[in-house]
Amino acid sequence: MTTGPSVTVTPYVGPEHRPAGIVTRVVAGIVDAIVVVVLGVGIRLTIAGIEFIWSPTTFVWDNLSIFASLTFAIVLAIIYLTVSWAMIGRSYGDYLMGLRVLSGRRRRPGWALSLVRAAFCVLFPVGVFWVILSPERRSVQDLVLRTVVVYDWRTVE
Repeated sequence: MTTGPSVTVTPYVGPEHRPAGIVTRVVAGIVDAIVVVVLGVGIRLTIAGIEFIWSPTTFVWDNLSIFASLTFAIVLAIIYLTVSWAMIGRSYGDYLMGLRVLSGRRRRPGWALSLVRAAFCVLFPVGVFWVILSPERRSVQDLVLRTVVVYDWRTVE
């Protein structure tokens, strides 16, 4: 007895899903960095706005230290990339550049793999430049975590 139609999931293979090069990866990374900055500023302004509404007469703009600001940006970037890759396999920068992050089995990475990859990419961004030397166009992160970034212009999941 079956409960529904069987669904075959086709992995991302073929010439239209060839590994991505350095230029598209770097541009996607720059776009993602801009997204993280905009999100961070938006969150910071929202918090300040709530504090101002809560007590306008005693409101003082908090002066965050460089360490606190950098820590906030790193955590926000890791969360942004983890959620993007785990849920749809691409961040906004990846979407604009037609890229997709896949696991070693050429499927969307799960939450754990996305989290580890996001942390690795944020904390060691120069690892992407290994793509230049790699015959398979894989970054240090891809080699260590057995992931691959491919071109994928499809917008429908």
